[in-house]
Amino acid sequence: MDDSPTPAVRRDRFWGEGLLSPLSWAAYITWFAIAIDVVDFASLREGSARTWLGAALLIAFIALFCWRSMLEQRRDCSPLQVALVVSQALAALGAIWTLREGSAGVLLIIVAAQLISMLSIRTAVLWLVAFNVAMLWIWSHELGWATALVRLLPLMGFQAFAAVTGLYAVRAERAREALVMANGELLATRELLSESTRSEERLRLSRELHDVAGHKLTALKLNLALLARDPALSARDEVRVSTLLATELLDDIRAVVSELRRHDGVDLSAALNALARAVPGVRIDIEVDADTRLAAIGQAETLLRCAQEAVTNALRHGAPTRIQVHCARLDDTIELRVEDDGSQGAMVRFGNGLKGMRERLDAVGGALDVKSRAGRGVRLVASVPA
Repeated sequence: MDDSPTPAVRRDRFWGEGLLSPLSWAAYITWFAIAIDVVDFASLREGSARTWLGAALLIAFIALFCWRSMLEQRRDCSPLQVALVVSQALAALGAIWTLREGSAGVLLIIVAAQLISMLSIRTAVLWLVAFNVAMLWIWSHELGWATALVRLLPLMGFQAFAAVTGLYAVRAERAREALVMANGELLATRELLSESTRSEERLRLSRELHDVAGHKLTALKLNLALLARDPALSARDEVRVSTLLATELLDDIRAVVSELRRHDGVDLSAALNALARAVPGVRIDIEVDADTRLAAIGQAETLLRCAQEAVTNALRHGAPTRIQVHCARLDDTIELRVEDDGSQGAMVRFGNGLKGMRERLDAVGGALDVKSRAGRGVRLVASVPA
């Protein structure tokens, strides 16, 4: 199996739909069953310090689990989240030690499922081995090493089952959302190609009207002007009306051509909206100014890919709730601005995605500027010649 950690945007999705997710309810039920089994309520009523401490550790376990469940789900795997899960394991081990009840070791199954969804396989396994060794040491004082090991093996099997189930659930979720993003990319590309086809058709029609109909009407007007100079025809209404109609028709064709040429270029609106619709769980506002049209399909594709990469990076690294995409014409450039309200750090590192974005823009004479706004997300500006 791949030992690399799951992408940051997905690490929390298996356990991370909040306090009321189905898997959170499963954890609550498991915890409640263990608490009822291991806590001696008679000792609690008698005021046994050991029993009260064990019960407090069990409560600490579920409180730590709830705290982690409430954290933002689309955030990188933070040290705080790892610390919360490790603290859960320590609370479970403490409960085993104080209550002298091995059944509390079942809580490590919940810990195993969380760790495997957050860390690399190797790191998660090392943590679990450490916890199980600690539990073996605690049990050995009461049962002896051989008996403790025999009791530990089934629990380790359940932990492995929970971990593998969690791992495959995370990978399935990652594959599903990758498919959603790929589908969004395909839809956006289809819209871009459709807009390019419409743009080319408008250009062809405007040229045909201007070069063919316009020239022939101009020639007709010249011939009518010659007829109007003939004394035998100059006074006839037919010549005057024909000349007037030819003039009006030529003006109409020029107006149609001007309107078609006003829409020259590729409009990014439909493609950007198709891309935004495919991204679940975050609000994406698209705004494209009416006079913003790209001169070539290559420029349009470059800006579309820049928007796609910017949105992907925001989701992966910043946990945004809102992303704003604005495309406008500024003097002699077309500018695409993508801003998010995520929790990106103070520095932006240029990985393969941003490097590829800059290379795309360089190829069409464009430029790229990326700035992190210290706790207020990232602002990316890509521009190409108008």
